[in-house]
Amino acid sequence: MTTTQTQARPFVRNRLIRDSISRATYDAMKCDPSIYLFGEGCEPKLHYDAPYILEEFPNRVTTLPISEDGNVNFCVGASLLGLKPVYDAISADFLYRAMDSICNTAAKLGFVRGQEPTIVIRAEFLTGGPTTGQRPEALFTHIPGLRVAVPSTPRDAYGLMRTALETPGVTLLFEDREIQDGEFEEDDLYLGEPVHFGDASIRRYGERGGPLVLTYGVMRQVVERALEGFERPRVIDLRSLYPIDWKRLDWCMSRHFQVLIVEPDIPYGGIGAEIVAQLAERFPATQFRRLGAKRETVSANPVAHAGLLPTQEAILDALIF
Repeated sequence: MTTTQTQARPFVRNRLIRDSISRATYDAMKCDPSIYLFGEGCEPKLHYDAPYILEEFPNRVTTLPISEDGNVNFCVGASLLGLKPVYDAISADFLYRAMDSICNTAAKLGFVRGQEPTIVIRAEFLTGGPTTGQRPEALFTHIPGLRVAVPSTPRDAYGLMRTALETPGVTLLFEDREIQDGEFEEDDLYLGEPVHFGDASIRRYGERGGPLVLTYGVMRQVVERALEGFERPRVIDLRSLYPIDWKRLDWCMSRHFQVLIVEPDIPYGGIGAEIVAQLAERFPATQFRRLGAKRETVSANPVAHAGLLPTQEAILDALIF
Protein backbone atom coordinates (compact mmCIF):
# COMPACT_ATOMS: atom_id res chain seq x y z
CA MET A 1 0.00 0.00 0.00
CA THR A 2 1.38 3.43 -0.94
CA THR A 3 1.60 6.38 1.41
CA THR A 4 -1.07 8.17 -0.60
CA GLN A 5 -3.40 5.25 -0.05
CA THR A 6 -2.71 5.17 3.66
CA GLN A 7 -3.54 8.87 3.84
CA ALA A 8 -6.79 8.38 1.94
CA ARG A 9 -8.91 7.80 5.00
CA PRO A 10 -12.69 8.08 5.20
CA PHE A 11 -14.32 10.88 7.16
CA VAL A 12 -12.16 11.78 10.15
CA ARG A 13 -12.80 14.13 13.01
CA ASN A 14 -10.17 14.34 15.68
CA ARG A 15 -11.40 14.48 19.25
CA LEU A 16 -8.46 15.43 21.45
CA ILE A 17 -7.58 18.74 19.81
CA ARG A 18 -11.24 19.72 19.74
CA ASP A 19 -11.62 18.78 23.39
CA SER A 20 -8.55 20.81 24.31
CA ILE A 21 -9.99 23.92 22.67
CA SER A 22 -13.28 23.38 24.52
CA ARG A 23 -11.49 22.83 27.83
CA ALA A 24 -9.40 25.97 27.33
CA THR A 25 -12.57 27.93 26.63
CA TYR A 26 -14.25 26.52 29.73
CA ASP A 27 -11.28 27.28 31.98
CA ALA A 28 -11.12 30.84 30.65
CA MET A 29 -14.88 31.33 31.09
CA LYS A 30 -14.61 30.34 34.75
CA CYS A 31 -12.11 33.16 35.29
CA ASP A 32 -13.58 35.77 32.96
CA PRO A 33 -17.35 36.51 32.88
CA SER A 34 -16.96 38.60 29.72
CA ILE A 35 -16.32 35.54 27.47
CA TYR A 36 -19.37 34.53 25.42
CA LEU A 37 -19.77 31.82 22.77
CA PHE A 38 -21.62 32.43 19.50
CA GLY A 39 -22.08 30.37 16.36
CA GLU A 40 -24.40 28.59 13.99
CA GLY A 41 -25.71 25.59 15.88
CA CYS A 42 -23.57 26.61 18.84
CA GLU A 43 -25.83 25.16 21.53
CA PRO A 44 -26.39 21.77 19.84
CA LYS A 45 -22.67 21.54 19.07
CA LEU A 46 -21.73 22.13 22.70
CA HIS A 47 -24.20 19.44 23.74
CA TYR A 48 -22.02 17.10 21.68
CA ASP A 49 -18.57 18.61 22.16
CA ALA A 50 -18.53 20.16 25.62
CA PRO A 51 -21.83 19.79 27.53
CA TYR A 52 -20.15 21.11 30.69
CA ILE A 53 -19.88 24.56 29.09
CA LEU A 54 -23.58 24.67 28.30
CA GLU A 55 -24.53 23.31 31.71
CA GLU A 56 -22.46 25.84 33.67
CA PHE A 57 -22.84 28.88 31.40
CA PRO A 58 -26.22 28.51 29.62
CA ASN A 59 -26.68 32.29 29.39
CA ARG A 60 -23.30 32.79 27.72
CA VAL A 61 -23.89 30.48 24.75
CA THR A 62 -25.97 31.73 21.81
CA THR A 63 -26.89 30.05 18.53
CA LEU A 64 -26.89 32.57 15.68
CA PRO A 65 -28.62 32.31 12.27
CA ILE A 66 -26.93 31.09 9.09
CA SER A 67 -25.36 34.45 8.25
CA GLU A 68 -21.59 34.38 8.64
CA ASP A 69 -20.93 38.02 7.77
CA GLY A 70 -23.68 39.23 10.07
CA ASN A 71 -22.54 36.90 12.83
CA VAL A 72 -18.99 38.25 12.85
CA ASN A 73 -20.33 41.79 12.87
CA PHE A 74 -22.54 40.77 15.80
CA CYS A 75 -19.38 39.68 17.62
CA VAL A 76 -17.70 42.96 16.74
CA GLY A 77 -20.62 44.79 18.33
CA ALA A 78 -20.38 42.57 21.41
CA SER A 79 -16.69 43.39 21.74
CA LEU A 80 -17.49 47.11 21.64
CA LEU A 81 -19.64 46.52 24.72
CA GLY A 82 -16.69 44.97 26.54
CA LEU A 83 -17.39 41.30 25.87
CA LYS A 84 -14.88 38.75 24.54
CA PRO A 85 -16.81 36.82 21.90
CA VAL A 86 -15.77 33.42 20.58
CA TYR A 87 -17.37 32.78 17.20
CA ASP A 88 -17.47 29.22 15.86
CA ALA A 89 -17.79 29.39 12.08
CA ILE A 90 -17.71 25.56 11.84
CA SER A 91 -16.06 25.25 8.40
CA ALA A 92 -13.10 27.36 7.31
CA ASP A 93 -14.79 27.71 3.91
CA PHE A 94 -17.64 29.66 5.53
CA LEU A 95 -15.16 32.41 6.39
CA TYR A 96 -15.24 33.50 2.75
CA ARG A 97 -18.76 34.69 3.50
CA ALA A 98 -17.41 36.82 6.33
CA MET A 99 -14.28 38.30 4.74
CA ASP A 100 -15.54 41.89 4.93
CA SER A 101 -16.57 41.72 8.58
CA ILE A 102 -13.31 39.99 9.57
CA CYS A 103 -10.80 41.90 7.43
CA ASN A 104 -12.50 45.27 7.05
CA THR A 105 -14.21 45.63 10.42
CA ALA A 106 -12.87 43.37 13.18
CA ALA A 107 -9.23 43.69 12.10
CA LYS A 108 -9.44 47.49 12.01
CA LEU A 109 -11.02 48.02 15.44
CA GLY A 110 -7.73 48.39 17.26
CA PHE A 111 -6.48 50.98 14.78
CA VAL A 112 -9.71 52.96 14.67
CA ARG A 113 -10.46 52.92 18.40
CA GLY A 114 -6.93 52.84 19.78
CA GLN A 115 -7.87 49.81 21.87
CA GLU A 116 -7.69 46.21 20.70
CA PRO A 117 -10.82 44.07 21.16
CA THR A 118 -10.58 40.40 22.13
CA ILE A 119 -12.32 38.29 19.48
CA VAL A 120 -11.63 34.65 18.65
CA ILE A 121 -12.91 33.08 15.43
CA ARG A 122 -12.79 29.28 15.32
CA ALA A 123 -13.05 27.20 12.16
CA GLU A 124 -12.23 23.67 11.01
CA PHE A 125 -10.50 22.46 7.87
CA LEU A 126 -12.88 19.83 6.52
CA THR A 127 -12.73 17.29 3.69
CA GLY A 128 -16.19 17.78 2.26
CA GLY A 129 -15.51 18.84 -1.30
CA PRO A 130 -14.97 21.93 -3.44
CA THR A 131 -16.77 24.36 -1.12
CA THR A 132 -16.08 22.68 2.23
CA GLY A 133 -12.52 21.47 1.85
CA GLN A 134 -10.41 24.59 1.32
CA ARG A 135 -7.70 26.21 3.44
CA PRO A 136 -7.85 30.04 3.62
CA GLU A 137 -5.29 30.48 6.42
CA ALA A 138 -2.72 32.24 4.22
CA LEU A 139 -5.28 34.83 3.13
CA PHE A 140 -5.75 36.09 6.68
CA THR A 141 -2.02 36.39 7.43
CA HIS A 142 -1.97 39.24 4.90
CA ILE A 143 -4.38 41.41 6.92
CA PRO A 144 -3.01 43.80 9.57
CA GLY A 145 -4.80 43.32 12.88
CA LEU A 146 -5.27 39.55 12.65
CA ARG A 147 -3.44 36.68 14.33
CA VAL A 148 -3.58 33.23 12.73
CA ALA A 149 -2.77 29.89 14.36
CA VAL A 150 -3.08 26.21 13.39
CA PRO A 151 -2.28 23.89 16.33
CA SER A 152 -1.26 20.31 15.60
CA THR A 153 -1.33 18.90 19.13
CA PRO A 154 -3.83 19.07 22.01
CA ARG A 155 -1.30 20.92 24.17
CA ASP A 156 -0.83 23.60 21.55
CA ALA A 157 -4.57 23.85 20.94
CA TYR A 158 -5.20 24.44 24.63
CA GLY A 159 -2.37 26.90 25.02
CA LEU A 160 -3.16 28.95 21.92
CA MET A 161 -6.85 29.19 22.83
CA ARG A 162 -6.06 30.40 26.34
CA THR A 163 -3.62 32.97 24.98
CA ALA A 164 -6.15 34.15 22.39
CA LEU A 165 -8.75 34.71 25.12
CA GLU A 166 -6.35 36.40 27.52
CA THR A 167 -4.56 38.68 25.06
CA PRO A 168 -6.27 41.60 23.28
CA GLY A 169 -6.51 41.10 19.53
CA VAL A 170 -8.49 39.32 16.82
CA THR A 171 -7.46 35.66 16.45
CA LEU A 172 -8.34 33.07 13.84
CA LEU A 173 -7.79 29.63 15.36
CA PHE A 174 -8.02 26.82 12.81
CA GLU A 175 -8.51 23.15 13.65
CA ASP A 176 -7.14 20.55 11.25
CA ARG A 177 -9.81 17.88 11.37
CA GLU A 178 -7.61 15.22 9.76
CA ILE A 179 -5.02 15.19 12.52
CA GLN A 180 -5.29 11.70 13.96
CA ASP A 181 -5.76 11.16 17.68
CA GLY A 182 -3.73 7.94 17.78
CA GLU A 183 -0.38 9.55 18.62
CA PHE A 184 -1.76 11.51 21.58
CA GLU A 185 -2.48 10.44 25.13
CA GLU A 186 -5.19 11.76 27.41
CA ASP A 187 -2.38 13.29 29.48
CA ASP A 188 -1.70 15.64 26.57
CA LEU A 189 -4.94 17.47 27.36
CA TYR A 190 -5.73 20.42 29.61
CA LEU A 191 -2.21 21.24 30.73
CA GLY A 192 -2.99 24.87 31.34
CA GLU A 193 0.23 26.15 29.81
CA PRO A 194 -0.08 29.18 27.50
CA VAL A 195 1.38 29.10 24.01
CA HIS A 196 2.32 32.54 22.77
CA PHE A 197 1.65 33.66 19.23
CA GLY A 198 4.89 33.87 17.31
CA ASP A 199 6.41 30.98 19.29
CA ALA A 200 7.21 27.94 17.15
CA SER A 201 7.74 24.46 18.60
CA ILE A 202 10.84 22.31 18.09
CA ARG A 203 9.42 18.85 17.49
CA ARG A 204 12.80 17.21 16.78
CA TYR A 205 16.18 18.75 17.55
CA GLY A 206 18.15 16.84 14.91
CA GLU A 207 21.82 17.51 14.29
CA ARG A 208 23.74 20.63 13.42
CA GLY A 209 24.19 20.80 9.66
CA GLY A 210 21.30 18.42 9.01
CA PRO A 211 18.14 19.38 7.12
CA LEU A 212 15.69 21.81 8.71
CA VAL A 213 12.02 20.95 8.08
CA LEU A 214 9.36 23.59 8.74
CA THR A 215 5.73 22.54 8.81
CA TYR A 216 2.36 23.05 10.49
CA GLY A 217 -1.08 21.52 10.89
CA VAL A 218 -1.79 18.02 9.64
CA MET A 219 1.51 17.87 7.73
CA ARG A 220 3.42 17.83 11.01
CA GLN A 221 2.25 14.26 11.56
CA VAL A 222 3.17 13.25 8.02
CA VAL A 223 6.65 14.78 8.35
CA GLU A 224 7.37 13.03 11.62
CA ARG A 225 6.26 9.67 10.24
CA ALA A 226 8.42 10.16 7.15
CA LEU A 227 11.49 10.94 9.25
CA GLU A 228 11.20 8.02 11.66
CA GLY A 229 14.63 6.43 11.92
CA PHE A 230 16.48 9.50 10.62
CA GLU A 231 18.41 11.42 13.27
CA ARG A 232 19.75 14.41 11.36
CA PRO A 233 16.66 16.48 10.42
CA ARG A 234 15.38 19.14 12.80
CA VAL A 235 11.59 19.61 12.67
CA ILE A 236 9.87 22.88 13.57
CA ASP A 237 6.09 23.15 13.96
CA LEU A 238 5.22 26.78 13.23
CA ARG A 239 1.92 26.68 15.17
CA SER A 240 1.51 30.43 14.75
CA LEU A 241 1.30 31.53 11.10
CA TYR A 242 1.05 35.19 12.00
CA PRO A 243 3.10 36.24 13.73
CA ILE A 244 5.79 33.75 12.70
CA ASP A 245 8.66 32.95 15.06
CA TRP A 246 11.39 34.62 13.00
CA LYS A 247 13.76 34.73 15.97
CA ARG A 248 13.76 30.93 16.30
CA LEU A 249 13.97 30.45 12.53
CA ASP A 250 16.93 32.79 12.24
CA TRP A 251 18.67 30.91 15.06
CA CYS A 252 18.09 27.61 13.24
CA MET A 253 19.41 29.04 9.98
CA SER A 254 22.85 29.50 11.54
CA ARG A 255 22.96 25.72 12.09
CA HIS A 256 21.28 24.32 8.99
CA PHE A 257 21.99 24.87 5.31
CA GLN A 258 19.09 23.00 3.75
CA VAL A 259 15.49 23.99 4.49
CA LEU A 260 12.37 22.08 3.45
CA ILE A 261 8.95 23.61 4.02
CA VAL A 262 6.03 21.18 4.02
CA GLU A 263 2.63 22.83 4.15
CA PRO A 264 -0.91 21.45 3.82
CA ASP A 265 -2.01 24.48 1.80
CA ILE A 266 -1.33 25.43 -1.83
CA PRO A 267 2.28 26.75 -1.98
CA TYR A 268 1.59 29.53 -4.51
CA GLY A 269 1.37 32.75 -2.49
CA GLY A 270 1.31 30.77 0.73
CA ILE A 271 3.02 30.57 4.11
CA GLY A 272 6.02 28.68 2.74
CA ALA A 273 6.55 31.24 -0.01
CA GLU A 274 6.75 34.05 2.54
CA ILE A 275 9.18 32.12 4.73
CA VAL A 276 11.46 31.32 1.79
CA ALA A 277 11.37 34.94 0.60
CA GLN A 278 12.38 36.37 3.97
CA LEU A 279 14.95 33.75 4.92
CA ALA A 280 16.56 33.74 1.47
CA GLU A 281 17.16 37.49 1.78
CA ARG A 282 18.99 36.99 5.07
CA PHE A 283 20.66 33.63 4.29
CA PRO A 284 21.30 33.58 0.52
CA ALA A 285 23.61 30.55 0.65
CA THR A 286 20.88 28.27 1.99
CA GLN A 287 19.12 25.71 -0.19
CA PHE A 288 15.32 25.94 0.01
CA ARG A 289 12.58 23.60 -1.18
CA ARG A 290 8.81 23.66 -0.72
CA LEU A 291 6.15 20.98 -0.76
CA GLY A 292 2.44 21.70 -0.55
CA ALA A 293 -0.99 20.77 -1.78
CA LYS A 294 -1.68 20.68 -5.50
CA ARG A 295 -3.35 23.81 -6.85
CA GLU A 296 -6.56 22.02 -7.77
CA THR A 297 -10.19 22.22 -6.74
CA VAL A 298 -10.85 19.92 -3.80
CA SER A 299 -12.84 16.81 -4.62
CA ALA A 300 -15.65 15.47 -2.44
CA ASN A 301 -13.96 12.08 -2.73
CA PRO A 302 -11.70 11.66 0.35
CA VAL A 303 -9.24 9.51 -1.62
CA ALA A 304 -8.80 12.23 -4.24
CA HIS A 305 -8.61 14.90 -1.53
CA ALA A 306 -5.85 13.04 0.31
CA GLY A 307 -3.97 12.74 -2.98
CA LEU A 308 -3.54 16.51 -3.12
CA LEU A 309 -1.23 16.55 -0.08
CA PRO A 310 2.52 15.82 0.05
CA THR A 311 3.33 12.17 0.81
CA GLN A 312 6.00 10.70 3.05
CA GLU A 313 7.90 9.60 -0.07
CA ALA A 314 7.83 13.12 -1.49
CA ILE A 315 9.20 14.50 1.78
CA LEU A 316 12.10 12.04 1.81
CA ASP A 317 12.85 12.66 -1.88
CA ALA A 318 13.11 16.40 -1.21
CA LEU A 319 15.76 16.00 1.50
CA ILE A 320 19.50 15.49 1.21
CA PHE A 321 20.89 13.58 4.18
